[in-house]
Amino acid sequence: MIRPVLLSCDEGQARISLVPEGALLLAGDDVGLRFDVGPGATVHVYEPAGTVAYDMRGGSARWQVDVVLGIGAALIWHGEPFVAAAGSVTAWVMRVAVDYGSRFALREILVLGRHGESPGRVTHEVYVNHVDGRPILADGVELGPGRTEIALGGRRTMGTVLLVGAELPASTANTATRFDLDADGVLVRALSGEAHRVVDPDLWESAVAAVSASGAATVSRPPRSAP
Repeated sequence: MIRPVLLSCDEGQARISLVPEGALLLAGDDVGLRFDVGPGATVHVYEPAGTVAYDMRGGSARWQVDVVLGIGAALIWHGEPFVAAAGSVTAWVMRVAVDYGSRFALREILVLGRHGESPGRVTHEVYVNHVDGRPILADGVELGPGRTEIALGGRRTMGTVLLVGAELPASTANTATRFDLDADGVLVRALSGEAHRVVDPDLWESAVAAVSASGAATVSRPPRSAP
């Protein structure tokens, strides 16, 4: 259903584009993607076009991404709009496991309904955990008819920039809400009536730069304490 295309690659970095091989998402679709990034490597993932969850006429679909980062590894997910069209029912899930010194950046844009139509139903969840079992982030929201007006204040797009393992400058766009994580990282969320405005491009560039500036030097695991 989705074909990964290698755009470029060198000793420490790869750029991958996700190309759909047909219409996505339809009733019954169960899309699962997994990325394992080795120690010290950096991977950029690009969505060349937005994804539309179409009217499922009583059915449902699932979109799940699992990311496992090795020591000192990094993954930067350049997401495009995910549109929950009227009549769609979708579970959108991303699960990330980070190791010592690894970094993760996510841009995600959720659009509730196409222009002039009511929203579909979508459960949107992001989980980030350390490999040693420590939870870093558990974020989830259910949106759809009757919920969007309350959760999004009548707006139809929700933009998210998530950064784990690196720091962002304290300033963010006035229309965004910033949540600093207990671990190194930040979640910035904004609401808008227009998908192309919901994520500040300067904010995303800062997140990408923060991950890149952290470097890809291998980080050793802390020594195990004696029993």
